[in-house]
Amino acid sequence: MAGEQVEGLPDELREWVGSRAAETGRTQAEVLARATTAYRLLSEHGGELPPVGGDGSEEAGGSLAGFDAAVGDLDDRVAAVEDHLEAMIDDVRSRIVQVKRETDGKADADHDHPDLRRSAETAEVLGDDVEDLRADLDALESTFEEGFANYEEVLGYLTDAAEDLEVKADTLASVLATVRTRLGNLEAREARARAAAELKDEANRLGVGTATCGACSSPVRLGLLSAPECPTCGGTFEEVEPPAGFFGSATLTVGRRPALEGDTAEEPGPEDIFEDG
Repeated sequence: MAGEQVEGLPDELREWVGSRAAETGRTQAEVLARATTAYRLLSEHGGELPPVGGDGSEEAGGSLAGFDAAVGDLDDRVAAVEDHLEAMIDDVRSRIVQVKRETDGKADADHDHPDLRRSAETAEVLGDDVEDLRADLDALESTFEEGFANYEEVLGYLTDAAEDLEVKADTLASVLATVRTRLGNLEAREARARAAAELKDEANRLGVGTATCGACSSPVRLGLLSAPECPTCGGTFEEVEPPAGFFGSATLTVGRRPALEGDTAEEPGPEDIFEDG
């Protein structure tokens, strides 16, 4: 069949196959087969494909654009080859028809035309080669489109997952900030109650039940204090001073205590939570 294909080729192409076979020591059928294989490989890989991979979104977009350009270039080249081969096929077919018309009037009715049959078969084979090239290009384009669709799907999934994680992280940070605030307030209340208890213990040791506020001179019953503060002026009591004389009154000195453990100056936000972590 390969020999018949060589015989059915146009004159110029058949001469080139014969010359190449003589130079390489191969048969004409082998030269034709190798030329066909080389043509298909060049058609599939002739374009310089862009590098695959990359971490940034700009590199990924450049690779896809380059690959798309390579596919378009390959499409143009295959289309040009397809037009050329179709022109050759039409030329061969027209010659077959012309020769057949000329010989039909001269030959016997039962005479066969093996050369014409081989030429027709060669034309059909060339047509099949063109269809194979078109199928290969369609498969390449389909692979590219499927790969790009998958790339968009993966990118969309990662974007959605990142947004979901951000929402969850913000919620967690908000809850943690609230817990910290409540804990700080609780610690502050406990610290004030502890300071009031210490002040009462000191008054008990001195035998003092009522004392005068050192800031506003209001009488204060120590047993009713829940915090070391004057219920009238809000001054902070530091200590109990015993009466100066037998008929004197004890005094609660007022000053500015250091910040009690557990007091919070401001409520932390989610950003503060993440910075602390």
